[in-house]
Amino acid sequence: MNNKKLMEKVMELDTQTLKTREQSARVMVQIAIIRKAFGVKNDETNKPVRDYEREIVLSDDDIKKEFNEYVAFWNRTKERNDMDKAKGFENQIYYFIEGVRFFNDNLADEFQKSIIVE
Repeated sequence: MNNKKLMEKVMELDTQTLKTREQSARVMVQIAIIRKAFGVKNDETNKPVRDYEREIVLSDDDIKKEFNEYVAFWNRTKERNDMDKAKGFENQIYYFIEGVRFFNDNLADEFQKSIIVE
């Protein structure tokens, strides 16, 4: 992925004014997977951005493990019949998928198809 495009997205998420808890959760989940997938360090947003093709450092399997952790939390809250928390985790799953979609449409589509909302 082009490093400039990646860093623009990271900086856009990093500098948003967070007005709601929901917006905060969305930004935190998305920026976490994008930073982790490409190994973006915190101090990189304060430096000039170089134009080059940046390699992804997480494999699809690594990203799937991250996704499955969100799904596991969601399932546990549903099993405990804690529907408020379950809705929060469900939203985080969708935010995660949005974050992945930024750099891998196919994997995001796979995740989207794998979740069943009851």
